Amino acid sequence: MDNHIALNPANSVVVEACAGSGKTWLLVSRIVRLLLAGVQPSEILAITFTRKAAQEMQERLHDWLHFLAANSDDEVREFLQQRAIDEVDDAVLAKARGLYKDFLLSSSSITISTFHGWFMQIIQRAPLNAGVPVGMQLLERTAALREEAWDALADSLHAAPDGELAQEMQWLFNEYSLHNTRTLLENFLGKRAEWWTYTQGREDAVAWALEQLQAELEVELDDDPYVVLQDEEFDLTVQAISSLLASGSEAQQMLAYKLDVAMRKDDLPVRYQSLFDELHTAKGEPRKLKANKGQNADHYASLYAGILQLLHDVQDVLTEQAALRLNQAGLRCGVALLGHYQELKQRSQVMDFTDVEYQVARLMKQSDSAEYMQYKLDSRYKQVLLDEFQDTNPLQWQILQAWFEASVAAGEPPTIFIVGDPKQSIYRFRRADSRLFGEVKNFMQQAFDAKYLTQNETRRNAPAVLNVVNGIFASHPEGFVDFENHLAHHTTLPGHIVVLPLQFKSESPPSEDLLAGSCPLRSDSVVGEGVNVESSLRNPLTEAREEADSGARVGEAGQFATTISDIVATWSVQDADGSTRRATYGDIMVLVRKRTHLRTYEAALRENNIPFLTSRRGGLLDTLEAEDIQALLMFLIAPFADLQLAQVLRSPMFSCSDIDLMQLAAVEIKSTDEAQVSEESSIPHFKKGGLG
Repeated sequence: MDNHIALNPANSVVVEACAGSGKTWLLVSRIVRLLLAGVQPSEILAITFTRKAAQEMQERLHDWLHFLAANSDDEVREFLQQRAIDEVDDAVLAKARGLYKDFLLSSSSITISTFHGWFMQIIQRAPLNAGVPVGMQLLERTAALREEAWDALADSLHAAPDGELAQEMQWLFNEYSLHNTRTLLENFLGKRAEWWTYTQGREDAVAWALEQLQAELEVELDDDPYVVLQDEEFDLTVQAISSLLASGSEAQQMLAYKLDVAMRKDDLPVRYQSLFDELHTAKGEPRKLKANKGQNADHYASLYAGILQLLHDVQDVLTEQAALRLNQAGLRCGVALLGHYQELKQRSQVMDFTDVEYQVARLMKQSDSAEYMQYKLDSRYKQVLLDEFQDTNPLQWQILQAWFEASVAAGEPPTIFIVGDPKQSIYRFRRADSRLFGEVKNFMQQAFDAKYLTQNETRRNAPAVLNVVNGIFASHPEGFVDFENHLAHHTTLPGHIVVLPLQFKSESPPSEDLLAGSCPLRSDSVVGEGVNVESSLRNPLTEAREEADSGARVGEAGQFATTISDIVATWSVQDADGSTRRATYGDIMVLVRKRTHLRTYEAALRENNIPFLTSRRGGLLDTLEAEDIQALLMFLIAPFADLQLAQVLRSPMFSCSDIDLMQLAAVEIKSTDEAQVSEESSIPHFKKGGLG
């Protein structure tokens, strides 16, 4: 990569750089070059994805400016030459030495922030008439609030069990189960920015969205798709194909009989399903029926195709009706859940990430204040730097794009520097999309005449590691757009890749007695209804629960621990100064996809006497005592959390019995106007929730 192009303050640049290629070095070097070119600190906006990365940029910039002020002329000249300043005369040297003082004394500093930190600044500077909530704080952890919103929704449904919303929720439970229903509504909550954008300005958003979907599907919920099965022409067609089948093989004669039986069923849905099942395989594919000798093959094929077409038409209508019905119930319940969630945040005066993004998008694109906000940004920022762009989601880019397009139209575009690597996109759960990088690259080249550069040389990995990386991306069946092989900066650095064999759960073969069909009765067997059922209940105090794949997972963990022991016993590592020493446990970092099975790996490490530090929160919070405390806190935060309340009451803190809980559940909560609650009552009454 040509640093003369990348670090030139006059160029807008898009850099696609691999892991370990020095992206942070490049960004901070660009900022130093901007300051040397006379750009004021307040005119620079640098956005990265995490607070840690923003802090690292700030610290490195501070250290480098201090280096320029305090070190020798030769060291400063070498520093600047590394950053593509070929001629460092006395004037440049003096300018570089003064940057640190100017930076410290500047009345306004460089804006180095995360997307959401910068978005909060924009919201705080919005006009009062922009319709943006005032005085809100950013809420980063929303799990407790989401749980409370779900409990509030459940409470409202219990209050009106015969209401339309309760009926819709019951339909979802019956069709998709409680777990899937909650997952569906939680996903709707996560996509609320898209929902708000789609339905903005609609008085009844759900009704309008359903009208659009219904028009697209061209179906009515009241339509009866089965009525076509009563059509006389269809009946004659089935009779004709049955007659042809009846003159064929034994299998065809049996099929003809089954078709006749199906057509005589009075219940139309049953008739349809019977016909569909007989004419399709278990995979849902049409059976291959051919005309016999002497039969008109074209006529035979035409009759069969007509029957299949009608059955598939009915199937399409059923599918579309099911989709419309699911959306009807899902949207109504999802909007209700969203209402409770937003109300709870409003009470607490907080906004989450999605709220912040949506409000800023509205300010920049849709509100009456859009032109004002764009002008404010144009007048302040002249240089924009965007780090880890592969983790930017479409809504964040729409905000930036609205600003950039307006600045181009006004004739005052900023200079933009973007760096990222689509292969490292890891924030899909926050709606990040690696494909966005290519779209933005094209936009920048067209609107800003941006230079596109690639940096595929990494200082992080040895050639052996990169050979595996390159092979995986090159051989992936779906491929990777414009992938270029990574190169190692340290070509002599030793490296090694080991792929351990997969572990499978071992299944013991059945005993000879079972193979013979007998079931031997042990002394601890239970006999009833003529069936012998062997008692295999585990003692939870002495035996851990075995998960479905624990056998394979335990084997994998043991293999993993053995490998670490071998590494420490036989491997050598090279330090930064080039010296070689024996590997230690502290040289090893273990990465896992998720924390679900960390306990299994930790157990294997302990069994092999391997010391370790883990990112898991530890076992303390998993104890019964800690879980009881957490349940109590959850109930205090969310009074509708009845399950948590029940856990607390059964805990040693209150020692309520099952009978006590049953009595509480049977109590009908009355208002103080309806009943006087005795102070001497032995049964506590709860204003909300209360297990009832």
